[in-house]
Amino acid sequence: MKTINNVKYISVLCSSLLLAACGGDSGDTQTETTPADSSAFTAMDAATDTTQAARLDLASGQTVTDENWQVAYQKYVGFKLNGGVSGSGAVEGCIAHEYTALFDDEDQPVQAEFEALTLEKTAAAFATVNKASCTDFSQDSLKTEINLASWLAADYSTGAPVYSALNEPQNGWIIKSASADAATSTHSYARVMVKSVDVEFGVTTSRKLLFSVESWDVATESFSAMVDSPEIDFSSTRAYWDMETNTVVTASDDWDLSVVVNGQSYDLQVNGGASGSGSGGVGTLLIANAAAVTNPKDSTQVYRYFADSAVGILSTPGSYGPLQYNVAGGHKMWPTFTTYLIKDGNSYYKMQVVSNYGADGAAASSNLYLRYEVAAD
Repeated sequence: MKTINNVKYISVLCSSLLLAACGGDSGDTQTETTPADSSAFTAMDAATDTTQAARLDLASGQTVTDENWQVAYQKYVGFKLNGGVSGSGAVEGCIAHEYTALFDDEDQPVQAEFEALTLEKTAAAFATVNKASCTDFSQDSLKTEINLASWLAADYSTGAPVYSALNEPQNGWIIKSASADAATSTHSYARVMVKSVDVEFGVTTSRKLLFSVESWDVATESFSAMVDSPEIDFSSTRAYWDMETNTVVTASDDWDLSVVVNGQSYDLQVNGGASGSGSGGVGTLLIANAAAVTNPKDSTQVYRYFADSAVGILSTPGSYGPLQYNVAGGHKMWPTFTTYLIKDGNSYYKMQVVSNYGADGAAASSNLYLRYEVAAD
């Protein structure tokens, strides 16, 4: 991966980068030069390998593969910080400056406001950000693709809640396996729903559930007959289930779904993104519900499989945090020029995503270009 490290940005960029979201439909060919300042710029390639996040070390301006990173980005998943649910570090962040006029009262992007932002016009605001620009920092929390309300019902009529599994159609998902077959490099798929939930409160609360599973048969191109999973006990610890073998496993095994008590919530997680190291996902459907899916690999039925994601300061203000999708029609990602203050122990950095298409606006999507700097006192 070629990384530009600590490069002062003094070259002239095309206005399609600055004014039209790096590859938009600007007919203007004017150019402009960024003012000299103390900030640096670096590239972050998240396009070459979309199965994992590209990690950036703001201390060096380099992309890394070890745990010495503060900010990461994975295509189709989003940004995250190395802290909370997203990493082993203690990195926190805040929004130090944003352009509030970019979105209207209904949170829809305002095209003219996005077009008005350039590197030159945002340099002064970036320069004013320092350590004192934020007092409230936060780490990442988890956003699961499987919503609790889609499978769990609670009856409070007798006092303590009585839990049960919701009926179809909302209770049910198309799941892609966390790993691919070594011989064929293909993933397995299944239609999965929560069949039952059994919660018994006491000195030691017992929590158990069962899945109903219909596995996709590649040979017949159909779902197999429904079978039940083993009883999954998540009373005291996170429990793991392997879809292909239909067995309860451990965290170190090849697992596909897990369930854990998280405060008042029961988190049903897929092995991918913020929840695991695998490449599993939950299908985003283009038809009524999972029961209506006849082929999990048909993109007219299942648009794409998404893993669990991190929710944090880098999740706003745009649809992808520092980036906003579809400002002017089409599929372009526009930078919001939001300045984030990132805290890693006693080190403070400010950063701003200025392009999703490389330094010149001609690269493929997810070739990020960032302005960054050590934050002053």
